[in-house]
Amino acid sequence: MFRHQIRLLFQLGVLAAAAGLSGSTHPAAKPFIAYHDGASILFSPQATGTNRPARFGPWILGERLGASDEKPRDKRLNLYVVVPGSQYHSPTHPEYDHNLVVNKYTVDGKAREWDIFWCLALDPDLPGDLRSERELLLASQQGFRPPEAFSIEDVPANAVLAEKLNVFAIGGLNRYRRKDGSLPRMLIVLARFAVLATAEQQNPAPPKKSGR
Repeated sequence: MFRHQIRLLFQLGVLAAAAGLSGSTHPAAKPFIAYHDGASILFSPQATGTNRPARFGPWILGERLGASDEKPRDKRLNLYVVVPGSQYHSPTHPEYDHNLVVNKYTVDGKAREWDIFWCLALDPDLPGDLRSERELLLASQQGFRPPEAFSIEDVPANAVLAEKLNVFAIGGLNRYRRKDGSLPRMLIVLARFAVLATAEQQNPAPPKKSGR
């Protein structure tokens, strides 16, 4: 496992260095690790020519596609930004701490288009550190009833809710309530931009053979 992590870090460094030579007018998006069913996937954003970074707090998730590509498309894969999460931590902006999850990985080395989704935990009792699309979808289908004294500060993803969805009070969540008055434990919303990237499965190093 240790050798596997070293190899991942080496690949990230090589790809980041190559991206830095691209001559773009904004900081190049560095490759990063995302989860697929709990396994580590190397996600490598590619240039699109728009020079418009897809930002999430202090992180760059890639370079956006054109403005006409803000609507989701069936042919695209999905990149989920899960808040909160323990995978990526900012000591200065912990409100953006998150996990990254992909619904598939690429096997032919070709770059694919990815819709980005915000996955925002509303229920404080929702188990954290979700690492698969299945876990995210299950959490979004489950509901919870906030207690009477529940405030927006009790929502785990309250800062990102305010920034991305303009929700500053509990009343702002009413549009997401179900007919029975409950809220989804996990709110999944389209970020309204997409990126171009490869997502390669990383095979662990084979075990060492024991000596005779």
